[in-house]
Amino acid sequence: MEQLAEGQIRDGAPALPGAEIAAHLATLPGWELAADGRAISREWRFKSFKRAAQLANLAAWQAEAANHHPDIAFGWGFARVTFSTHSAGGVTMNDLIMAARLNRVAG
Repeated sequence: MEQLAEGQIRDGAPALPGAEIAAHLATLPGWELAADGRAISREWRFKSFKRAAQLANLAAWQAEAANHHPDIAFGWGFARVTFSTHSAGGVTMNDLIMAARLNRVAG
């Protein structure tokens, strides 16, 4: 996971085949591939709204710094982050890198 987190976000990254996504997801605890294979997501559970908001903000700031933005949903007791590269029509290495970076800081 650490090596993946150090990867560089690249414009124009292509969508990856399912087998490659699955291999990387095996190193990213908590992340799952969407049923349609076009996104990855993870949900965290908390005992407060404050902690959920903190995770959502952390994901947002990391995304802004990398210029690669996920969909973020949060509420009392949960935060969910979903990465997909819309321009590529699926999951790219950029999405996996961002998931690894978020795991590194959020656990």
